[in-house]
This record gives sequence, C-alpha cells and structure tokens, in this order.
Amino acid sequence: MTFAATSDDFGVCWELSERQRRFLQQTVLRPKCGPVWATPNQIILQRPGCLLREFSGATRPAFKSQLPILVVPPEVNQSFVVDFTKEQSFVGTLLNSGFSRVAAIDWPSATEETKNRDLDDSIRDILECIKALGGRVHLVGLCQGGYESAIAVALNPKAAATLTLVAAPIDFSAGHGFIKYIAWAWPMAIYEALVSMGGGVLRGDLISSGFDNLLPFERHFLKYLAIWNNLDDPEWMERFHLLNDWYRCPKDLAGPMYLRVVRELFKENRLVRGQFESLGERVNLKRIDCPLALVVGNKDHITPPAQVWAAKAAVSSEEVLEVETTGGHIGAFMGSEELNKSWPGIIDWLLDKEQHENTE
Repeated sequence: MTFAATSDDFGVCWELSERQRRFLQQTVLRPKCGPVWATPNQIILQRPGCLLREFSGATRPAFKSQLPILVVPPEVNQSFVVDFTKEQSFVGTLLNSGFSRVAAIDWPSATEETKNRDLDDSIRDILECIKALGGRVHLVGLCQGGYESAIAVALNPKAAATLTLVAAPIDFSAGHGFIKYIAWAWPMAIYEALVSMGGGVLRGDLISSGFDNLLPFERHFLKYLAIWNNLDDPEWMERFHLLNDWYRCPKDLAGPMYLRVVRELFKENRLVRGQFESLGERVNLKRIDCPLALVVGNKDHITPPAQVWAAKAAVSSEEVLEVETTGGHIGAFMGSEELNKSWPGIIDWLLDKEQHENTE
C-alpha cells in the first residue's frame, strides 16, 4: 500500500516549518537587550556601586509634597524594572502623584572593580543618595532594596519621613517559600562554590536559572507553549518580550554581599533578631518610628507575605498601612492593576503622613 503526497501535505509541512522558524526567532535566537529606562532622567550622583537617577516628566501635577521620594530597587535584577514602560512605570506613577522630586537608585552589574562590595557598601550608598536629595525622603524599598532600606533607616531614623517596604523580607524564617527552604537546605559551601565559579561574583545567568527552577513547569514548559500559541498575536508577543527581555538581561552580584545575605539573613535571620551589624553598628529595627507602609503580592512565590508583615512588630512605628495586592513578586510594584488600583491609595497615605507632620 502506498501513499502519495498531495499539495495540501506540502502546504501543511511548510506552514509547520515556518512556524517553527518564527518560534525559534522569538525564543532561543532572540538577542538579549540592554537596560532601557522609559522616563526621562538624569544622573545626579554616581558612586562606584550605584547611580542615582532623578526623573522628570512633560506634565507634573501641583506638588503635594515638600520632600522627595527615593525608590530602592532590588540589586538582584536590572533596576529599570521600576520604569518598565511609559504605560507601566512605578516611578512614572510617583511622578504624576505630586512628589516634589522622584529618584531611584540604579544598581549596575558587578565588575572587576566592584566585585568585592559588601552589603555595608549598599547601605552606605542608600544613605549617601538620601543625603544628595536633601537628607530626608519618603523611602520605598523593593524586595532586596526593602530590607536594605530598613537597615539604612534603623541606622539613621531621621533620614526617612516614611518607609515603604514592598515584597521585602524582614523575618526571613516566616511563612512558606521556596527560597527560604533552599537557603536552609544547601550548605554554605555550595553558595561559595557558585561565587568561585563566577570569578568572585554570582553570575546573573545563574540567578535567572535559579528563579526559573522555583517554578520549573511554568518557566520551562508553559511559557514556551504560550509563545507557540500566540505567535500570531503581535500585541501579546510585544507584552511578553517587554518583561522577558528585562528578565533575560541578568546582572552579576558581588560575591561578598551575596554570601553575607545568604549566611546572616536567610540562614541565621539576624536582622529581625537584632543580631545584624552594619557600618560598625548593631542594627536595631525598633529605632524605626516613622509611618510604615507594607505592601505584598498574594501570588508572591519568592517573598511570602508573612516575611513582610513581620516588620510591623519589629519596628516602633505607630502608624502602619498594610496592603495586599493581587500581584506576584514584582507585580506588587509594577503590575498594571496594582499601579492603577493599589498605589494611588498608598501614595495618598504617604502624602497625608507628611502633611500631618507639617501641621503639628
């Protein structure tokens, strides 16, 4: 019995081959992109391990605040996630809300010159950026930038009019999270070997792979299935690539900083226990007494909300705002729904705290 190929068969094979070519172009063959900030900004301070960017816009509302607001992004990813697109920008949302000045720290990838940075260097950078903005700010720390901001304010309580922690672990042992259990399970020798393999830094590609493996089915199968199914939807592909290009633009972390965070924060949980030292001082979170806003994503698989809520009991702040968004880890501060629905109320609360302070 024989089968004769028809023109329809050849057509199907050609369409499948063409779709496979397009799929490869949209995945493994797509070139990596460099950092792109969506909002006009200028660098007003440059230090070996960070840049301080101040943002400006074509139209600004009447200023409701006399104090600037400073955003501290996580160091583990490219900082421009806080200014993702013109339509989806955390700093853009702040810029249009009445703050007199809006600034964000930009953490560059570790280099041969900066690979020996310690967590103390990051805390010092945050304090210097606050000084460059006048010495007192509304401080917003995201994820890693959150616990760094909390440390900075504990060392200098007068530096912050308000402190906002977004998806930021304070009690690293609270809740149920993949990273918590991995940190406990793996001996320090493994983390030290990863840094040694990177020549003194933790390579960004390893960080991305590690996050992928927290959700292996989603990241290694469902993502590519979604790409295949949406190859003919240019709007979907554009939205996907915006986030994926940021994710695929990894940055290296200084080895000493990374190892100290793993050992003293994730494994030993020293910060909330009052045993962590920075810049030669014991860090006492009870010294934080400014209004505190805590923001979590209820789909956050990296920082369980309980690790953030723990800050309320750890500080001395009498006024605490607790907000649970519907987003994930980064969605809590850059998701479209969060920016449009959750953050206007948070911002109004921050501005109200400043105005209330000025009337006393």
